[in-house]
Amino acid sequence: MNQELFGITPPKKLFVKLAIPSLVSMLFSSIYMMADGMFVGKVIGSKGLAAINLVFPIIMIVFAVSDMIAAGASVKIGIKLGEKKEEEASNIFSIALLLMFIIDSIFMIISLVFAKDIIFILIKDKELATLSYRFAYVFILALPIIAPFFALDNYLRLCGKANMSMWINIAVSILNIILDAILIGYFKLGIEYAALCSALSMFIGTLIFLYPFIMKKVTLRFTKPKVDVKEILYIIYNGSSEFLSNISNSIMAIITNGFLLYYGGPVGVAAFSIVMYIDALISPILFGMIDSILPVISYNYGAKDYKRITQFFKITCIVGFTISILTMIIIFIFPDFLVGLFSSKSDVDIIYMGKIALLLSAPSYLFKWFTMTVGSFLTGLEKATESIVVMLVESVILPLILIVVLTKAIGVYGIFIAPSIGGIISVAIAFILWRKCVKEEFENN
Repeated sequence: MNQELFGITPPKKLFVKLAIPSLVSMLFSSIYMMADGMFVGKVIGSKGLAAINLVFPIIMIVFAVSDMIAAGASVKIGIKLGEKKEEEASNIFSIALLLMFIIDSIFMIISLVFAKDIIFILIKDKELATLSYRFAYVFILALPIIAPFFALDNYLRLCGKANMSMWINIAVSILNIILDAILIGYFKLGIEYAALCSALSMFIGTLIFLYPFIMKKVTLRFTKPKVDVKEILYIIYNGSSEFLSNISNSIMAIITNGFLLYYGGPVGVAAFSIVMYIDALISPILFGMIDSILPVISYNYGAKDYKRITQFFKITCIVGFTISILTMIIIFIFPDFLVGLFSSKSDVDIIYMGKIALLLSAPSYLFKWFTMTVGSFLTGLEKATESIVVMLVESVILPLILIVVLTKAIGVYGIFIAPSIGGIISVAIAFILWRKCVKEEFENN
């Protein structure tokens, strides 16, 4: 099945077969995240919106280790399938899920002990800190049973079941929106119920994802794990770029929130959270498209078919650029409408600042798609070091420098424009590293 699908199917046809279901599923996932923000912003208020934006980076740090294992194992599984070693691929699959469950359980216990103190230290406003902790507490409790959701989704697509993945993601997203509408929209319950809607939906999705693996309806199957320390270390190393990306993005978000609170107060945080919710619609779509191609890259890298990898890179770039340019145009044409989705008409200050934040950050989409594509492809080619460099430059080094410099010059607006300025430099560095790797791997072999 994988040989016919990943190794023989024409690139354009395979791209559509894999990317379209992923785009649709990520679109629905993004819509439910936006729905979360809309219900919280309009029912609970701007403080609730700000609280989620402040605490979500901390939640993502807790999730980061699972994502690292999932990403590292995914590449290795794809290579093993390309080498026709399905039994070894299933062993890696089993080890990865067991390792994720153990680590997530440990992180849940640690987080239950320390999370409250950390949140109240980082967030000085007691009302914001209380709302943030109530939201985070639900995710912490659910961590071991919801963290495998995205990993299982990826592994299902590795088995060529892109359509099944799409329908499960759509069902989970719709369920989340329905629960939001009932618990937040109708019963007007607190912010912790917004987290409960997401956690419950993801848990049900995890159970559904497990079914085809347990019932042996796909290539990968649960086996008695044959633990190899070198294999585990390799998985961790190759997934380290994903881990560092999540950690660095979360740390940068925490730092950014600190600058927002200092220069713009709760209004600045709430305004920027609108930008983040819009980004939460577009970035996952781009990532979903790129991530859907990663099994093909790993498979063909294992099969040493470098020409197909180059073809998929070109196709991915074209589609990524198209999505990004359309996004920027929509933001420039409809900023008032987009800001109004997440705020009440009485929140005049948030509407004003949110509109400026959207317009200043919109040009960043001209560049984001390329660094995401290069970083993901480098991971698929086992170029973890180069992928880490791209990630660090794009999400840590440049944003940190630019925020410090620009906020001193133009205050809170420096935070809004930093992604657009940093994107130009990130693209140049990503292009240089990609050309270097292509020359080393493809042209010399």
